[in-house]
Amino acid sequence: MPIQADVWASMSPRRDDITQSDLDRGDQPRIAAEPIVRYSHSLEVALAMLECFRGDRTALGIFELADLLNVSRSTAHRYAQTHVELGNLEQDRKRRYCLAGRAADPGTKLIETINRALKARAVLEGLRNDTGHTVSLGVLHDARAVFVERLHGHKRGQYQADHDLRVGANVPLYCTALGKALLTGLTDNQRNELLEHLKLTRHGPNTITGKKRFIEAIEQADPHHAVVSDEELFSGSRSIAALVPRALRYGYTVAIDVTVPSTAFTIEQLVRQIGPLVEAAAGSIVH
Repeated sequence: MPIQADVWASMSPRRDDITQSDLDRGDQPRIAAEPIVRYSHSLEVALAMLECFRGDRTALGIFELADLLNVSRSTAHRYAQTHVELGNLEQDRKRRYCLAGRAADPGTKLIETINRALKARAVLEGLRNDTGHTVSLGVLHDARAVFVERLHGHKRGQYQADHDLRVGANVPLYCTALGKALLTGLTDNQRNELLEHLKLTRHGPNTITGKKRFIEAIEQADPHHAVVSDEELFSGSRSIAALVPRALRYGYTVAIDVTVPSTAFTIEQLVRQIGPLVEAAAGSIVH
């Protein structure tokens, strides 16, 4: 079976009303620039505050929350304190805000639900045994890819290639093989709507920053073929992924990914040696 080996682009959720910063890294919660009729802007901001706690942003102060949400510090403080009273946020010893267990429950339940529905653990374990490298199962959630299973390999250089990402972590769709495979499972209308709210930013040394080039690549991708990422998110890390086609019947867009150190495989070797294994594993997940 042929394998899609194009290099794709990097993009992040568009926020015309917030300046890119070291805190951001391209994944602020999306908030409409203008209030919409019959639409609760206050509720949107309140929910968006919970979305600020992503990836390595596990503890945030009021100044940081205000910047991410593009609101005043007093407004950010009012919403944060409300979330504390509701049990969604809690404060650490430095008075920074963190997600409370209650707020994390929906994401945990989503992961558990998908794992029960797909029963993919044995397939993932077999793929890790066959390749010796880190294997992941990821699901499309908003404009991110969320790891619902991640079995780490232990070969030389693997830890550095993985960047200690674990179950529940989320990564961009645009500069990861996992994310690109997930995008192939969308309809044209779904992809167009998603791409409309994304902009291209550089992450790894091989990130493509031209949006036109990215769109062309995604339009040429085949959901039956594996796709690759060549040091697009992290230097020293390559990955190859394939869509799990039967997961679509459950309403989930899911893909399997294998991540390797760039010193272990060239892109050509990754496609030739690991690609067929990833495709076979993705196709073998029935329920």
